[in-house]
Amino acid sequence: GTGNLLARNLGLPMEPGAAVEVALHGRERRIDLGVVEGQRFAVMAGIGFDAAMVAGTSERLKSGMGWPAYLLSGARHLFGDIMRVTVRIDGGPELHRRARLVLVGTVGRITGGIPLLPDAAPDDGLLDVVILTPRTLVGWAHVAGRVLTRRRGTSRPLERHRGKRVEVRAEKPHPRELDGDNIPDAVDFVAEIEPATLTVRVP
Repeated sequence: GTGNLLARNLGLPMEPGAAVEVALHGRERRIDLGVVEGQRFAVMAGIGFDAAMVAGTSERLKSGMGWPAYLLSGARHLFGDIMRVTVRIDGGPELHRRARLVLVGTVGRITGGIPLLPDAAPDDGLLDVVILTPRTLVGWAHVAGRVLTRRRGTSRPLERHRGKRVEVRAEKPHPRELDGDNIPDAVDFVAEIEPATLTVRVP
């Protein structure tokens, strides 16, 4: 993909020759996959801001700029729709939020190496969840500070949770994405973990 997120999260080399060497002689590691509506993802999936950003990034810009193209699209969508969502993790209590996005991942680093989900591991049998609820530029700055300093906690405007099943329901259809590819807009977003599903070679 444009950002090679799975490879970067697994510590795989970006240089093709070195990557082939790992494929031939590296150690095997079994990693988790997520699944949404029968479609599997290896990195992250979400509803809201991230999916709108993906949809708004042209293939021409991605070809010319690489992952920084997403930053331009992201800036245009910072103050897009605020979703009214209900989030439920592992059948627990319902969380009612006015959110910009709900994102689930099997790994933690997003485009640019940013540690959005610092506790995520590709083989821990859990989905890591982030709910972003900023409404202003100050709120987005708070989110950026929390992410870049790797501060934990579940306080708004950045909440983190973990679980094996994540159910999201919105008041109307919103953009959704799996591993950087858009899937049809919908009101529902249900993600589950499939532990130790994929065998990969790593250094």
